[in-house]
Amino acid sequence: MTEPVIQIDGLSVFAGGRAILSVEHLAIADGEVVTILGPNGAGKSTLLKCCLGFQRGSMGEVRLLGRSVRRAGLNRLRRRVGYVPQILAAHSEMPLTLREVVAIGRCGIVGLFRPLGRDDWQIVDEWIDRLGLGRLADSAYSDLSGGEQRKALIARAMVQQPELLMLDEPTANLDLFWREQIVAVLEELYRRINLTVVLVCHELEVIPPCCRRVVLLEAGRITADGSPAKVLTDERIASLYGGGLAVVHNADRHAVIPTGK
Repeated sequence: MTEPVIQIDGLSVFAGGRAILSVEHLAIADGEVVTILGPNGAGKSTLLKCCLGFQRGSMGEVRLLGRSVRRAGLNRLRRRVGYVPQILAAHSEMPLTLREVVAIGRCGIVGLFRPLGRDDWQIVDEWIDRLGLGRLADSAYSDLSGGEQRKALIARAMVQQPELLMLDEPTANLDLFWREQIVAVLEELYRRINLTVVLVCHELEVIPPCCRRVVLLEAGRITADGSPAKVLTDERIASLYGGGLAVVHNADRHAVIPTGK
């Protein structure tokens, strides 16, 4: 039996004298698309940071791609993981083009201070084109819209040719058009590459059709784990976000609507 891509056992994270994350067990298999869902402050980003080694737990173990995050050489391990943060700050004092931002992801493969070769730049340009950003390649990253920046960050992650893609609120603060663009990108990545994806979000509408598993996080604890239809019930959504709400499931997409009650 193949070892899970991510395995968490007995993980606890404390801050200010209280547990902000307490996960007894979580395993994600190769090829799964898993959404970590929960309200703001549920511990979703903390969980992601623990998996990436950006934050250490007070107790427990996290294994990533078969290796202990606590003991592994994280720089080498992270090369195998594409990570898309909520947003990459655009600093006017260090202007970068979209192409240069995407190329940063390739530096982890060739080495930080080594120049990219022709093959590396070809991979960079291929992903820029694949995500529909070709006409913006030479534009300043800071001049792009929020949705274009988010697509650039996904391209930056994918030029690493990762075994695992982890995204933290990839549609945060985006309008409906760009939200759907990002959902479509995630769906296409899975269909073309069969990539293992872990998506952190707090909105049901962001979950792509290829997602077959939702892990619900509340107050730092896993309270449900299963298919979207099983986990995303009216009762659970009401307990999370208040009454007067109902869940709609249609064509493997999910949404919350008011009931008027």
